[in-house]
Amino acid sequence: MAQYPTQFDKEGLLACARGELFGPGNAQLPAPPMLMMDRITDISADGGLHGKGHVVAEFDITPDLWFFDCHFPGNPIMPGCLGLDGLWQLTGFNLGWRGWQGRGYALGVGEVKLTGMVRPDRKMLTYKV
Repeated sequence: MAQYPTQFDKEGLLACARGELFGPGNAQLPAPPMLMMDRITDISADGGLHGKGHVVAEFDITPDLWFFDCHFPGNPIMPGCLGLDGLWQLTGFNLGWRGWQGRGYALGVGEVKLTGMVRPDRKMLTYKV
């Protein structure tokens, strides 16, 4: 496995979006505004619930995020599918960080249950995989 940092700031994530982090044809994050994280605070090949590693990322929530104006006018809520996409983005980043070659694309998910809403007054969303 290549040696990469265990934390990434916004510029590191943007480098991944430009295809500069893991090499041509490998894991690449989407560019803003579809990038659903601002930093990765910890990534490891060991630990986690099953001892196979973990990754933690944060997404700063501000009232001026693009989706709050249209989902829903007068009752702004982050679309649940964007939160799910953030988890998929983080999973793809994790695979690239671990040295997997090529690109993966999320084709579906077996079952999802959303248990809360992300509103504009929330300060941060934390993803853990």
